[in-house]
Amino acid sequence: MGLALERLPDWPAAMSRDIALAYTGVAEAQLRAWERGGKVNFRARGPRGAMLALRSDLDAALTEMFTSTVEEDLDFG
Repeated sequence: MGLALERLPDWPAAMSRDIALAYTGVAEAQLRAWERGGKVNFRARGPRGAMLALRSDLDAALTEMFTSTVEEDLDFG
């Protein structure tokens, strides 16, 4: 049934890869595609050089994914 609103985590402004995957719920392949496309960039900014991506970049990539007007060709014939 999902988490109650009061039990949802407070997501940080910048996230490691593992946290970004949990936050977005996308597959690793999708996250890598966003990286290749320049939509999400992980940079060494965290403790001991941990690679972090901005939550705002993740949000923008998700928004674009769900609001894209490009129609997929699902005709396999």
